[in-house]
Amino acid sequence: MKIDIILLDSSLELVPKEIVNHPSVVKNAMKRGKRPEQTILDISLHYSAMKNLPNFRKRGRPDILHQTLLLILEEKIMDEIYIHTIDSKIIRVDPSMRPPKNYDRFIGLMEKLLIEGRVPKENNPLMEILNVKLEDIVKGKNPILLSEDGKRTSPEALCKDNNLIGIGAFQSGDFSSEVKSYFYERYSISSRVLEAQQVVCRLLSGCNYLLGWP
Repeated sequence: MKIDIILLDSSLELVPKEIVNHPSVVKNAMKRGKRPEQTILDISLHYSAMKNLPNFRKRGRPDILHQTLLLILEEKIMDEIYIHTIDSKIIRVDPSMRPPKNYDRFIGLMEKLLIEGRVPKENNPLMEILNVKLEDIVKGKNPILLSEDGKRTSPEALCKDNNLIGIGAFQSGDFSSEVKSYFYERYSISSRVLEAQQVVCRLLSGCNYLLGWP
């Protein structure tokens, strides 16, 4: 059994030009020896700069993506893994990748990815930004969105070949209209609101149970 997973509306982006000269952005960039526009937006560092950005509470949480990827890539039951970012980039992740457990190293890796388009730049990349849209990824698959307002089901019921399971990787707010237009089948695996990491844990546990793993 192999399933595909995509982390949707992920809070991963470089600092936008609107706030690139804000003191908090400049200070953090100087501390790291980087140009402000080449650093990742992080609400814990850039909150004062972000307050006037559109939809700011949904942005600047790369830590959610980090923690979620660590869980997903620990297992070997995923066939295809994608990241869909809040600005509609599509990133392919090699299932054999082992992301850095150290958060600062992870941020450095993702900054390199967003700037160069792939990491490593040579040979076979472990992550790369694809020149495709979300609609291209869902073609030929059964897209399923995990959402608190979806039809209640068990994680085990979702562990089927050809399912493309979408999980939101952002802090608050709703899925984008782009996501909603392709993920019209919604399911919930809990009676309460779960964080992305909790959703992944339940899903992986359900799939592993079906495989007979201890």
